[in-house]
Amino acid sequence: MSTKRILGITLVGVLFIVAVIGIMLLNLFLKRESDAIMLPEVKSATEAPGEIEQDALDRVEVTTETIQAVVSSLSRPLAYRRDVVIKSFWEDGQAEYAISVSVQNGLTSLRITLPASIEKRIIVTQDKLYIWYKDDMTPYIGDLRSLGDGHRTADEWQMLITYEDVIALNKNDIIDAGYTKYGDEYCIYASYLSPLLKYTRNFYVSLDLGLIIGAEEFDETGKLVYSMSTGECAIGGVDPEAFVLPDGTDLFS
Repeated sequence: MSTKRILGITLVGVLFIVAVIGIMLLNLFLKRESDAIMLPEVKSATEAPGEIEQDALDRVEVTTETIQAVVSSLSRPLAYRRDVVIKSFWEDGQAEYAISVSVQNGLTSLRITLPASIEKRIIVTQDKLYIWYKDDMTPYIGDLRSLGDGHRTADEWQMLITYEDVIALNKNDIIDAGYTKYGDEYCIYASYLSPLLKYTRNFYVSLDLGLIIGAEEFDETGKLVYSMSTGECAIGGVDPEAFVLPDGTDLFS
């Protein structure tokens, strides 16, 4: 066999090996790209919410397998104000709670209108809990590092389904997940069974805000037992008066 022919065969073999390696590397790169969780950016505390581009919805496929990773990657605005309405339903009636929520500098202020128009105030800081009712001059003060009610999060005081609820789920309890429109907003949604009662819960997270803006819970017969809805969310500076205790102590400063 001539030297030229041997060189030709060798060159073809080398090119074949290079091509195979190139295809393998390309497939690995594409797999890594498809596995990455890439969500539209949530607006910062100083930015106003805006229209989300439709192509941003195609950045990641949200399924029952990926929803927990997607929720784990979300972040909330550093400062915002909004109104939340919680409704609880039972066989002989219902109750409604109107909650004015202000969040800034790691503080959460809640002004809750209870049934019979009773007003309750709650402020949750990094390590303290303050609770009082209208016309009280001295609030209850709890330590968030202790057990009991003081250990509840600001979300729990609002009676909200939270990110953490979803992240902690057994994957077998997740029924459905994806993208949808809730009201006028593009959202991530998920439907799952609650760990304790196995009631069906649905929740909707705004892609523009990173906040849960709606939720429902249904019992085993399909009857609605809980709902959560929100009004317009104002991003940015919050009225410092929301963080003043009844005795005049300013927690904001």
